[in-house]
Amino acid sequence: MRPSSKTQTDGSVGRRVAGGAATVVLGLTMALAGGTAVPAVAADSAGLSGVVLGVGADETQRIVSWYSTEDTAQQLQVAPTAALVAGEFPAGAATFAATGGANITSSGGYNRHATVTGLKENTAYSYRVGSEGNWSPVHTFKTRDFEGDYDFLFLGDPQIGSSGNAQKDGAGWADTLKVATEANPDAELLVSGGDHVESANNEEQWTSFLAPEQLRQVPLAATIGNHDVGGKAYEQHHFTPNTDKSDAYYDKDAATRSGGDYWFIHKDVLFIDINSNAQSDTKDAQHVGYITDV
Repeated sequence: MRPSSKTQTDGSVGRRVAGGAATVVLGLTMALAGGTAVPAVAADSAGLSGVVLGVGADETQRIVSWYSTEDTAQQLQVAPTAALVAGEFPAGAATFAATGGANITSSGGYNRHATVTGLKENTAYSYRVGSEGNWSPVHTFKTRDFEGDYDFLFLGDPQIGSSGNAQKDGAGWADTLKVATEANPDAELLVSGGDHVESANNEEQWTSFLAPEQLRQVPLAATIGNHDVGGKAYEQHHFTPNTDKSDAYYDKDAATRSGGDYWFIHKDVLFIDINSNAQSDTKDAQHVGYITDV
């Protein structure tokens, strides 16, 4: 099984995957490109922004990442949508403690993430992040059967900001996700081919990339592209499961760049995501070793 080789955002493709011993290895190899950082983060709630639903280690998990302006204790709160009353979460809603750290100076603020565990199949869930008195808007997602065939959408190179107009690019990206998900309403994952933004640490571009609500409804398996690798914003926005952040999986400098290799399983299909921007005889051997070990 393999994802489509077509990577333009206006040609996103759903793939049916047979349950069984299938493996998908994702990575993007291109020349590194730089960019100028513009610190600008649009708030979803007071001090909270950039909420994105990511994949977990398997179909019973999801990882949610977000930004906050304050270094405070925060949570991810989740409940079956059917349990909400007039939009209010029940007293027994599950809460998961968030962790994270300070962002780089050009991003400002802090990054947070939390992992939802124990999800049931064929269930609609509602969730929010933050803390009492300062919650984000409520978002929803739905799990499907935990066995059998499934569809996912493979998308690549939204590269917000590449035209010189991040808002215009963001509008095209939002339209792409709208059309793709409406045409494939049962798609269970959004699998990224990388190059989410033009300039790695440009938060205006990241804000436009993360704006579509579909990124809070369908779990995103983010792949790092060459335009994403040149700073820490990619790692700040996307916390991934089973991630090895050893120096070998970074391009040049782990202290200032994003990287790492990670893996997850969805319905008996193993996805392995590598940072193929980190290339050399030694690094390539490390990637091969990682894949072999997984």
